[in-house]
Amino acid sequence: MDAGPDLDSHRRPTGRAWLDVVLGISAVAISLTSLLLAIGNGDAMKRLVQANSWPFVSVGFSNGDETGDRFLRFEAKNNGIGPAKVQTLEVFYNGKPMSDPRMLILAILGPAANSVRIPYRDSALVGEVLSPRELKYILTVSDKHIGPANLERLSSEARNVGIRTCYCSVFDECWIFDGASRISPPRSVKVCPVPKIPFEL
Repeated sequence: MDAGPDLDSHRRPTGRAWLDVVLGISAVAISLTSLLLAIGNGDAMKRLVQANSWPFVSVGFSNGDETGDRFLRFEAKNNGIGPAKVQTLEVFYNGKPMSDPRMLILAILGPAANSVRIPYRDSALVGEVLSPRELKYILTVSDKHIGPANLERLSSEARNVGIRTCYCSVFDECWIFDGASRISPPRSVKVCPVPKIPFEL
């Protein structure tokens, strides 16, 4: 009886052991390279998406417009390219924290404010989402209500008013704009710290 061809179960596909080893190593190397490239591309895409969603909030003040109206206005603007979720707001005058607009105005005017009615307009900032390039007025005091002399005093002291705000991106990456200590640009933080004395609007 013909037992048929002798089958070698250990025979390599090419018949050459060294070539099979080289091919195996090459296949593993290509697989690892492909995996590393995929991971790298994923990280690059994540950074690109985050960069395209980056907010940049700054806070400053102005004291007039092209119509000739005189006022003191504190404003926040998102100069970034992604929305900003505003988490905290703090205001300081000469390094001392202020709890609200009235306290700030009285601290600046001092005794001159005793006989002055202090109307102002304010707008909530904490909890708001600022769109890219959006400008939001935080506090406005007009000379029509407070008088030119008092407004001049407020405007001249505005440089001693520091504003600190913490905001986050849609990816919950957070930054602090610290105008209170003139630190620029905003610094990155893991989470927004809770203010000891928040500025309530």
